[in-house]
Amino acid sequence: MIAETPLERYRQELRQALLDRGAKLGQGVSESGQPYDWMVDCREVLLEPTSLHHAARLLWERLKPYRPEAVGGMTLAANPLTIALLYESRADGYPLEGFIIRKEPKSNGLQKWVEGPPLKPGTRVVLLDDMVNSGDTQRRALSILEPFRPEVVAVGAVIDLERAGANWLHDQGIPLEGLFTLRELGLAREFSSAPGTHRQAWKWGPLNHGRYSAPKSSPLVTPDGIYVGSDAGFLVALTLEGAERWRIRVRDRERGIHSTPLLHRGRLYFGAYDGFVYCVDAASGKLVWDGRMGQWVGSSPAVDPESDRLFIGVEYGEAGGSLLALDAETGRKIWELRARHYIHSAPCFDRDRRQVIVGANDHAIYAADATDGGLRWKVVTGGEVKGDPILDGQGRCFVGSFDGFLYALDAETGAILWKRQLGRRLQVRPLVVDDLVIAGGSSSRLVALDRASGEVRWMATTGGPIVGGAALFGDYVAVGSMDGSLYMLDKRTGEFVDGLTTAGPIMSTPGVGMGLCVFPSFDGGLWAMGRGTSVS
Repeated sequence: MIAETPLERYRQELRQALLDRGAKLGQGVSESGQPYDWMVDCREVLLEPTSLHHAARLLWERLKPYRPEAVGGMTLAANPLTIALLYESRADGYPLEGFIIRKEPKSNGLQKWVEGPPLKPGTRVVLLDDMVNSGDTQRRALSILEPFRPEVVAVGAVIDLERAGANWLHDQGIPLEGLFTLRELGLAREFSSAPGTHRQAWKWGPLNHGRYSAPKSSPLVTPDGIYVGSDAGFLVALTLEGAERWRIRVRDRERGIHSTPLLHRGRLYFGAYDGFVYCVDAASGKLVWDGRMGQWVGSSPAVDPESDRLFIGVEYGEAGGSLLALDAETGRKIWELRARHYIHSAPCFDRDRRQVIVGANDHAIYAADATDGGLRWKVVTGGEVKGDPILDGQGRCFVGSFDGFLYALDAETGAILWKRQLGRRLQVRPLVVDDLVIAGGSSSRLVALDRASGEVRWMATTGGPIVGGAALFGDYVAVGSMDGSLYMLDKRTGEFVDGLTTAGPIMSTPGVGMGLCVFPSFDGGLWAMGRGTSVS
């Protein structure tokens, strides 16, 4: 095994700092006052001593071959890099000077545009910046430096955004030395590294008609077949080859099924927007029982197999919503925990603590005693909680909110362990993989976080917001996007490996199993992908 060099370690640690502290998802506004979906704040990174040292040393190694005599750039972005490069060059015994370009000349004193030792004609200069974007900053700097007649030999930057500025510098014959591109950070869409390794196995439909723009039922993939709800008011069972076995319609066909079906002891359980909860035989599709539990039911069920209890959220219109516990055998209501607003979230049964955790549109996350429905704890977030909570094996609960944050909670007490903003709103089901929790949101980024600390490990960019969740498909993370594409990403790095593009948005968590990754699209189809399978 080849040992990692200091520069490789610096690069990895700087990349980590840019993702963990520099990347801001769902934060910031443009000059016109419009909110950003994302941005990068390099100054928060470069004003931390270790990251500044790493950035300066990496840049200096790239810039030394140009034999510069002075480095500098426009204030404010270039200031920390300029000073740090002076120290790095001095450590190498290199006589380098610095300069800082003001945005306006000082109104008093020497009234300088350019601060620092005077630049002599022909001085070999490197311009510095934290990011090169449109090139306006570099044009401005060159214009101000023109009276000094320097020789600009290169531009050094932490991030090359690969936009107009990079093209303009190329046209001017000025090399750009950027430590990272957005693609290398996972903040811009990549090209697939292994296209064709996952292929369409089949497509079935029509499934959804898309009249109600809400997350769709996720497919349940089992050894006996695939089960999925339709927003056209039916639940369908398919073979693993994509042939229809049976379907059952709900009472009001205009009220679709957005609930993901649950299989328990040979029966399927699901809710529908006609207000009913249904239990059907998985083999035949025949109705076992149904019961009207609310005005609408968009929540997906969870089950306690030991007590044979079903848990599901319901909506009562202006009366709010509730978390219900039902007898799975008969549908009889056992207990009810009322919320101040609807419950769209799917409950999560916490077997170790004998409790049920669910989110509600009243901005709260509730934990109810699984036996009697008594409130154990309640956490209030800054927005509606429509996404599904999930648990890891260390007693942590992860759930997203419409305030844009992913919350990590102590499942025993509800105490907030950490939270991380991943967009302006999250309606997602987080995925736990190894020591990571992976979630996306309105920022069009899928983010892998350390489960214990919330630190960013990697980011991947899709072509649209992520609604629903990701699923583990072998060594890959499968996630759909509102851009209509299903992405396959390396679970360790977030690298885009392969994908499939449909004709409509994807708004559900893929169902995986039996060598298939199955997902509905707003184009009406239910798509199935397999590794290396052929189109049928």
